[in-house]
Amino acid sequence: MMNRKLKNLTVASMAGACLAGAMAVTAAAQDTTTGTTAQAAPAADRYAGRNLPELEWNTTLKFYNFDNDKFIGQRFSAVCPPRNVRDKNDDLYGSDVYPSNNPICVAALHAGKITAADGGPITVQVNPGAEAYTGSSRNEVDSANLPGTPRSFVFLDAVDTTTADAAQAPYIPRVKWDMKFTKSGFAYKKLRGQRFTFNCPAAPNGRLRTVTGTDSYTLNAVICVAAVHAGKITKDGGLVHIQMDEGKSKLVGSIRNEIESRDGSGSSGTVSYVDATF
Repeated sequence: MMNRKLKNLTVASMAGACLAGAMAVTAAAQDTTTGTTAQAAPAADRYAGRNLPELEWNTTLKFYNFDNDKFIGQRFSAVCPPRNVRDKNDDLYGSDVYPSNNPICVAALHAGKITAADGGPITVQVNPGAEAYTGSSRNEVDSANLPGTPRSFVFLDAVDTTTADAAQAPYIPRVKWDMKFTKSGFAYKKLRGQRFTFNCPAAPNGRLRTVTGTDSYTLNAVICVAAVHAGKITKDGGLVHIQMDEGKSKLVGSIRNEIESRDGSGSSGTVSYVDATF
């Protein structure tokens, strides 16, 4: 039986081979509107400062309660370890698109997103299941054919997320204006460091609910109100991206964007607002 103990590692402070390859690359992306070549953010910038879980070689999304219909369209980031000589690949199916219950790091190696020697950070998006999966042999990993499953996952490409964004769009939850993050169904302790996307409606008339903190907010923050306070949307609503963070000993209130937030004595977990989920 594998030890499933969760290890949280701050990616910005990790040294050694695990992140060496992935963090050194700055990829070029083609701007379809201008025809010019833009530089995508290095992997180090994408993952810096995030307290991501370190997976075991055959960990699946189920271990994080992420293999669920409510997470379709959402993204999960983690760090795959270097493959140990004692690690054996659990069964893998598909190519590029994998059933949601498949081992994440084995799939990442098969897909060419990490190397066995170094491992590295990865991000997957949960999508509806494929009608069928076609196996292949890649990077010394064999995958098999399989009939359709309810859910699947794909790896996000550091250069271009256009396809993944299009697949995600219909599944972004539209929340009520007064929805607290703790009521979203995503606030599992195991998911600290993860980022989630929500769609906020226009604000109702009248006084808005109060939130606690500035830039970092309590886990029970009202999603849309805190997003206005953080300057990520206006009262007209829109898409917001929330990151679950570790707790803080003190939260300081402020007045921003016509929203007043309170001081707080601390929280076992916090949320912040980011510009993108990858």
